Amino acid sequence: MTETFENFFETAFGTGKPFDYQVRFATDELLPQLLGAPTGAGKTATVLAGWMWRRIHQPATVGRRLVFCLPMRTLVEQTRDVATNAIKRLGHEDRFKVFVLMGGEVDEKWEIRPEEEAILIGTQDMLISRALNRGYAMSRFRWPVHFGLLNNDCFWAMDEIQLMGDGLATTTQLAAFRESFGTFGNSHSLWMSATMDRDWLKTVDFKSKVPLLKELTLSDADRNTPVMARRLNAIKRLHPAPAQCRTPEGLANFVIEKHQSGTLTLVVVNRVSRAREVY
Repeated sequence: MTETFENFFETAFGTGKPFDYQVRFATDELLPQLLGAPTGAGKTATVLAGWMWRRIHQPATVGRRLVFCLPMRTLVEQTRDVATNAIKRLGHEDRFKVFVLMGGEVDEKWEIRPEEEAILIGTQDMLISRALNRGYAMSRFRWPVHFGLLNNDCFWAMDEIQLMGDGLATTTQLAAFRESFGTFGNSHSLWMSATMDRDWLKTVDFKSKVPLLKELTLSDADRNTPVMARRLNAIKRLHPAPAQCRTPEGLANFVIEKHQSGTLTLVVVNRVSRAREVY
């Protein structure tokens, strides 16, 4: 039986059939440069599954290295786990390998075999500095190696771009330079956010391209699926905390009182010292 993207996606993530926009990302002739989808709509799975599917069935349409550029370490760890588990479920461990690049954890074994496919997941400081030929936490004698590998034959996916700060402008300028000077292989950039604003991308050499960028968003079919409808229309209740929460002891007792066994309770405070005190 011929494998379909729908079956491929279900096997990879075990979450049921993909949404319409996820299928379009993997199978449309032209890739989008912008992906605007609400939080929880599956942007990470969209890119991972779409890139692997294209590398298997239409390798000329995407670069051999998927570069997942993220603004925070926690997002790197989360994306790494999703990618690793999906590859295991698909049985493609020998073909697709995951490498992490963030402070304190820099796996550079991917550079030894540049002809192989690789999924590089890292923080923006580690990845963008290498694309600028000034790689953090590495010997300057190897800067040109990563500079070449990260500007050629790559699919750059920037997620949560509203949190990237100046890093976002750097990615658009790099994309403009790659298009202007030319690259080896397919070099494509994708910017993702739940609150997409094209004006964020208007840098000196990229602003003329912004109005022409292809954007992928949820279709009516996506919004009307029961799973997506529940996510989009979920009720989020807010209640003021009692005065006892002003002290670490009072907050800790309040958390214990409200916590439901078998669930995760998230406590957000404004200082590291307060987090330790509450803990």
